Amino acid sequence: MVKFLKLYEKIGIFILIVFAGIFLAIASPNFLKTDTILNIITQGTYGVIVGFGMVLAITSGGFDLSVDAVVGLTSVFLSLLIPNIGIPSAIILSILISCFVGFLNGLIITKFGVNPLITTLSMATIIRGASLLIAKGRQIPISVEKFTVIGTGKLMGVPNPIWIMLVLFILFFLLLNQTPYGRHICAIGSNESAARVSGLNVTFVKIMVYVLVSFTASINGVIRTSQAMIGIPSMAPGFTLLVITITILGGTSLSGGKGNLIGAVFAGIFISMIYYGLNLIGVQYFYQLLSVGLVLLFALFVDGLRKRYLEAAKIKGIKV
Repeated sequence: MVKFLKLYEKIGIFILIVFAGIFLAIASPNFLKTDTILNIITQGTYGVIVGFGMVLAITSGGFDLSVDAVVGLTSVFLSLLIPNIGIPSAIILSILISCFVGFLNGLIITKFGVNPLITTLSMATIIRGASLLIAKGRQIPISVEKFTVIGTGKLMGVPNPIWIMLVLFILFFLLLNQTPYGRHICAIGSNESAARVSGLNVTFVKIMVYVLVSFTASINGVIRTSQAMIGIPSMAPGFTLLVITITILGGTSLSGGKGNLIGAVFAGIFISMIYYGLNLIGVQYFYQLLSVGLVLLFALFVDGLRKRYLEAAKIKGIKV
């Protein structure tokens, strides 16, 4: 069983994608067309981009339930700022405001010792209310047409969101796997007490983790707002569930200490394939949400099973 779980950890998501691909190829003659595949990957980028930040949060032993609220906050500020200060300045300022939300999350968690779930859930409620208040409960149209290029334009035939995802993947992969900061994230997630004793600045590391989660959520907000060309306070309802599903299904363990960014990319594509397949056969949206919830339960079950068997193997002295 241990060997099977280790094998699943390495290639499980690829097997799921292969089976989903075979099903979709049979169900739809258009599935294997380049445009369809690019569309599926593009839809997957929304969750994957924020999944990069969530991988860091869960690897550090934390969690962030405020990402959907941050997406909406970014959208509102973009719609208000673009007409007044231009696209580049509006994007930078909106991202900085969103990152401040992550800073507050990290500060409350590290300095006051509040549980990450409670902190980020409370922050999500506050931010949703603030977004609605700032927008006066309405959607705010954006009339600057150049802004739409970010989310709908293409470079060398590939949609811009895919390029953005690839750039962020490289940056986060290097951060997590090739820098002292990334090693500190893993060390804190594995054993925070030992990390403190060894002299690591746990407070700084964890605060920056939540800043990075909000950063990825704000990037998502920029992309989606540029596609809709409307500032929407509640732009991403239920989005947090999708991000968590992608993160855990991709192989990042809820017990902390180990993150899998590559797995998150393929998990996002797999979830996008599920949505495409269910749309193809005419399944209603609330059943699609149900299916994502079931995938999350499956991922949690496998993660729990893996943890239990690996701990049992270590107790017995079995090398894993």
